[in-house]
Amino acid sequence: MGRTVAFQKCLCVAIVIIAAVLLMVPQVGYADDFDRYIMPLSNPVYNAEARNKTMIRPIYLYQNLPEKVQTSVGKVPLDGHVQGVALAATIALSERFSIVAVKDGYLDCEPDETLSSHSGWADLAAGLQYSLIYNPADQLIVSARAVYELPSGDDEIYQGNGDGAITPSLIVLKGFDRLQFSGTLGVVLPLDTDEENTLLYDSWHLSYAVTDWFFPLVEFNHFYVLESGDREIPESGLGAIGTGDEDDLVAGIAEFNGCDLINLGGSNSDENRNFATLAVGARFRLTDWLDVGAAYEFAVTDESKGMLEDRYLFDMVISVPL
Repeated sequence: MGRTVAFQKCLCVAIVIIAAVLLMVPQVGYADDFDRYIMPLSNPVYNAEARNKTMIRPIYLYQNLPEKVQTSVGKVPLDGHVQGVALAATIALSERFSIVAVKDGYLDCEPDETLSSHSGWADLAAGLQYSLIYNPADQLIVSARAVYELPSGDDEIYQGNGDGAITPSLIVLKGFDRLQFSGTLGVVLPLDTDEENTLLYDSWHLSYAVTDWFFPLVEFNHFYVLESGDREIPESGLGAIGTGDEDDLVAGIAEFNGCDLINLGGSNSDENRNFATLAVGARFRLTDWLDVGAAYEFAVTDESKGMLEDRYLFDMVISVPL
């Protein structure tokens, strides 16, 4: 708890410093009607951007794990935290079409109890996006996206299982002058349904341009297990803790899916199908090509039925004109 309070204080100080600097920044000019809007911040793998803009996005997250998690053997102590860094990117081939890279990076998992500490590489995920509707006059974009997640990550951090997954999604952005609404609706379709869960997810974003550089925002993220995988407890049982089978043990006993970064694929994942979070934060536009963002995200469903108690997320969006 002390770490969380200290982190919150640091976050507040950072926001105050950034805001003070930005008070001296001149107003930003917009190249087109959609440049006034911003990218969603939380749920960085699935909460998508409807616009097709060439950009790179460095991401840092600090996630607190729940004090206890729900399993088939009762509530098990966990606590601790996860830190992660990643780099997302988009290459826009036109205002309607782009290549997207949405997942990569390095994760450091540090549970305080029961499980061992591990670090490693996340899976890689990339795909294509096309805008079905691109209407600047009505401030409306509707885009379709298809992403393939390669099981390239390290199983010590609950990556690399199965044969990967295909994730089709529909993304909308609607502007109302300074008010922005956007949302994503998608499905995670594993190629090996025994190793990963089939998921439905939706993410929603609302922000307001108080000035040309300050955009407070609120976001809601929801995951629903349509069909659980079939990963079972290994024969070694609890003896798998600290071994290469620890990820199978976690998947086998967990009565939930995990969170946006992890697809456990356990046979009991459908015991608690819903997991949802709320995020509050802001984006700050330093120049017409650089946004920085900070958000605090927390579980609004039972935190013991997931692997996220709360999360601090910071990013930069570095845009490159077409």
